[in-house]
Amino acid sequence: MKAIDMETVIDSDGKLPAAFHEAFGRKARVIVLFQEESPIATSENESARLMELAGKINAFRDIEDTLAFQRNLRDEWTRG
Repeated sequence: MKAIDMETVIDSDGKLPAAFHEAFGRKARVIVLFQEESPIATSENESARLMELAGKINAFRDIEDTLAFQRNLRDEWTRG
């Protein structure tokens, strides 16, 4: 298997650059990576902030039998 790796700007007509000529007419796997307009770092920061809360929120600390609690919730959903 041969790979062609190149960083280029694809014209607005969507055609592949001539450097891919040897792949024309053949079965090929094309992977396109491009920078999104909104930076990924924002979502990474949000994930990091969320992970800081892991184990600190004790919302269900008063529930003694968690399985019974879950069962009761499911029963309420199916009854509706």
